[in-house]
Amino acid sequence: MNTGPPVPYTQLVQQFKSSPPGKLYCLHGAGGVFRVSLAAAAHALLGGMPVTLVDGTNRFDVYYLAEFARKHAGVRADGRRITPVDLLDNIFVSRAFTCYQMEAVITERLPVFVRERSSPVVIIFGLLDTFYDDQAPLFQVKAGLERILGALRRLREDNVAVLLASLDVKLGSKERNGLFPHLMTVMDRVYRLVEDAGSQRILPETTIHVRGGKNIHSRENASHGTDGTDIHDGHPAGNGKLGKIPARLAQGGSGSA
Repeated sequence: MNTGPPVPYTQLVQQFKSSPPGKLYCLHGAGGVFRVSLAAAAHALLGGMPVTLVDGTNRFDVYYLAEFARKHAGVRADGRRITPVDLLDNIFVSRAFTCYQMEAVITERLPVFVRERSSPVVIIFGLLDTFYDDQAPLFQVKAGLERILGALRRLREDNVAVLLASLDVKLGSKERNGLFPHLMTVMDRVYRLVEDAGSQRILPETTIHVRGGKNIHSRENASHGTDGTDIHDGHPAGNGKLGKIPARLAQGGSGSA
């Protein structure tokens, strides 16, 4: 696997926020990918950007986001006063529990929603997790992924910045192991999060420009995603619907997630 020297977390966030606005990024690796990606979403919220988050692996941490909002709310440099509720009112969350729901969210509901809400930032947790379920026929999974790739390209063309967060796990199915590398063919930048002795390193991975204008992610015998298919109903939205964070969490309440 071809990787470059580690990059600071702040550099990754800045690259994701900087021009051009439309881009497709992926952060994969250890379990910290979800916290790092959520932190990137939090900084976008702090900059006044509405954020849409699609969770396909039940890893959205509402309490982390609420604590960030409480810590960073206050008077901005331009004199505006930002409250925790102001920040959390700008994030919308959808949970997809099957590969069919994930496809419907990304190809049908998400493009309409980000236009209506003027949300230039999308975070997707575990896009392929439900696609690894052997109960979903492989031919349907592959066809659904192709439609998702087209939708991601169109989001980029519409100046939406998309960040995917994915765990690295070896699967028993060779065919499903190939889904992640195929997804990477549309990414502009790919990073791998490595955790060692309590520390984290973010490594940029090489992409190769090939005929047809696609970026192919350079990999060597890597397998990715999670193979867990258990679904746990969670907060704040399920079945592909988008919902807001409850105000009580922004205000320090102890509501259940």
